[in-house]
Amino acid sequence: MNDTVQAIALGTVRYGDSSLIAACYTKQYGLQSYMLKGILATKRKKKLSKSFFEPLSLLEFETKKNRENKLGYLQEVSLSQPYISIPFDLRKKAIVFFLAEVLHQVVKEEQQEADPKLFDFIKKRLLWLDQHDNIGLFHVKTMLDLTQFMGFYPNVSNPNAPYFDLEAGCLTLKKPQAQFIEGKLKELWIFILGMKFEEVGKINVPKKEKTALLENAINYFKLHLQQFKSPKSTEILYELFKVS
Repeated sequence: MNDTVQAIALGTVRYGDSSLIAACYTKQYGLQSYMLKGILATKRKKKLSKSFFEPLSLLEFETKKNRENKLGYLQEVSLSQPYISIPFDLRKKAIVFFLAEVLHQVVKEEQQEADPKLFDFIKKRLLWLDQHDNIGLFHVKTMLDLTQFMGFYPNVSNPNAPYFDLEAGCLTLKKPQAQFIEGKLKELWIFILGMKFEEVGKINVPKKEKTALLENAINYFKLHLQQFKSPKSTEILYELFKVS
């Protein structure tokens, strides 16, 4: 018997002439991959549409948990909560593509099983993004908050220390030899970590600091997740936000 599954689309790759393989993060099963057989064919029943699998779409479908290292098959999919603004806002679309790459790497490397709290965290952030125009440093704040689920949330218990050691993940009095943050950037880093998420749209940061904060967030993930690579969509994000 199939279960009703809530899922977040992470991305697709082409398979053959008319099919796709979709990666989804599901609330019930964690990371799963599905064969979308014939979805690109011109003559087919439209129970499945490629548009449903745009990055970070919120989906619902009936299926069972995939057997280990096996693909599942989907016959019919629906959008559980269609976005209102994201498909039509280039800024938001850039953020969504960027976060989809981040999330796919995170759940793949961590081999995430079902984690309903992580699923709800991601879904709540996406709905917030869809409903707000002033999005500020949404992407940076979301990345840093995501580390709570990954086990390397930054330790800022000593806010007066002059350096944040990216490799150690904490503030320190001694200047690190490798990658670290100091000065105004360190203060912004601590501020973003400590602020309420609902206030993220109120942050007004110069483009130089925006760029540096995102670069350091990416470097932080690289240092703490072995296979993590800079998302390909990062440069597009810089361009659209005019921070490069």
